[in-house]
Amino acid sequence: MLIIGDLSAEVPDTNAFHWNFEEYSQDSDRDVFFYGYNASDNEDFFNLYSGHERKIYFNNWAPCEFAQERVEGAHDGIAKEQFFNEVYSICPYTSDWLNTLSLDRQYKGIFYPFHENLIPKEFEKEYDVIYHGGIHGQEHIECLRAMLPYKYRYCTMTHHINSTTIGCLQYATNTNLSFQEKIDLVAKTKISVCYNIVHVNPDNVPCIQSYDNWQHNEAFSEVGKRNIMPQFKTRMHEAAISKTLNLVYKDSWNIAAEYYEPDKEFIYFTNMYDLYKKIGEITNDWDNYQEIVDNAYNKAMNYTCDKFIEEIRRGQ
Repeated sequence: MLIIGDLSAEVPDTNAFHWNFEEYSQDSDRDVFFYGYNASDNEDFFNLYSGHERKIYFNNWAPCEFAQERVEGAHDGIAKEQFFNEVYSICPYTSDWLNTLSLDRQYKGIFYPFHENLIPKEFEKEYDVIYHGGIHGQEHIECLRAMLPYKYRYCTMTHHINSTTIGCLQYATNTNLSFQEKIDLVAKTKISVCYNIVHVNPDNVPCIQSYDNWQHNEAFSEVGKRNIMPQFKTRMHEAAISKTLNLVYKDSWNIAAEYYEPDKEFIYFTNMYDLYKKIGEITNDWDNYQEIVDNAYNKAMNYTCDKFIEEIRRGQ
């Protein structure tokens, strides 16, 4: 299987830049696999590989592409994937919805992979709890409030961030870390807080609602209400491979449970008070949570790039 990537639209030094999928590439005039957001509308790729029988694309953005203003070809969440006959997506709800639309391609859900080279060495646990990412909604603000009484780490970027994140920079303990530095910091911390949701700008709600039968996509069930959508975050893998316990926000979809088992491989929290309480319970009794940590580490080994490419090659 030939493997072709275009990461020009990805945020620099994020998980995608560490997949190293090209190391799995083999010459083929039948199967070609594309990855990276801009690979889905790269005319040069289409001209070069149109003769391949099996044209496969990995969508690691779903369902966010539907929250963009539709531009013919480039920013149409459906039309932009018309070159492919198989599309693998990290959003199972969107895959199920698109398969009902009688398109000339097949959509399949798949896990978000990580490369085993990212697994950090074992560190002493210096900190109680970490959140890394932007501040996009009230949930994230409450997360910071819940962490403040503890020995916490909050790491984020200081560029290309929204106004809410800018307003919370005073609470940041680490900024502009490299991806490996971030993983190492997670590995030095007992608990990682994760939200498997994305917030939709209210101005972009009409973009989603412009698609036929959009209401039939379970991922859009909160659009026009709370304006959030489900999206599995690689933070769960990053914590699991770092022997750090995942505390996960229990939302309307709970996509985390597609990949890790609640109470055996991670723990849910429901609100700010519950998060605050559980951070205290876990840090004060850390040794008794090692089984959950070990279970999550072992489960994460199912989501490596090796396993991912195996699934793509055999077509699930």
